[in-house]
Amino acid sequence: MTKSKNYEKVIRVDHAGEFGAQKIYAGQIKFSRDKRLIKELKSIAEQEQKHLDFFEAKMLSKRIRPTLMTPLWEIGGYTLGAITAVLGKEYVMACTDAVESIIVKHYKNQMTKKEVKDDKQLLRKIKLFMEEEAEHQKSGENNTKSNSFRIRIFKKLVQQLTLSAIKISEKI
Repeated sequence: MTKSKNYEKVIRVDHAGEFGAQKIYAGQIKFSRDKRLIKELKSIAEQEQKHLDFFEAKMLSKRIRPTLMTPLWEIGGYTLGAITAVLGKEYVMACTDAVESIIVKHYKNQMTKKEVKDDKQLLRKIKLFMEEEAEHQKSGENNTKSNSFRIRIFKKLVQQLTLSAIKISEKI
């Protein structure tokens, strides 16, 4: 794979991730009944929108197509958000913890790649986004009071879904 193909893969997968995050938060905001939680989710979603805007601008300026999975990520993200909101704050926060724990590792790994290091703006943004995602993850972890079997299983499931979405978005 050429450098430009690797670069395209980085931008495509990061755009897909931020797009999916926006859909998860949209579903959670729409279906949550907890006013304080909605306020926090809206704040996080605003930050995530800045991440998405950056990757959309990169895609346009570099003429990189989005993943072909975008329609599925839209439905899947929104559905995951809606389900967690209906299940309550603990599941919303467990979802945030699970997704963001994978994204932090993903961004950390990307920062070691030559195609990212060569684009100083991209490197700075990924570092910033990784720090913000780590804050979201910590908030999710701190607000998941239970470490019950069902929450642990749920988090593992969401982590596997996130890893799968990353791998698929890199390829398609």
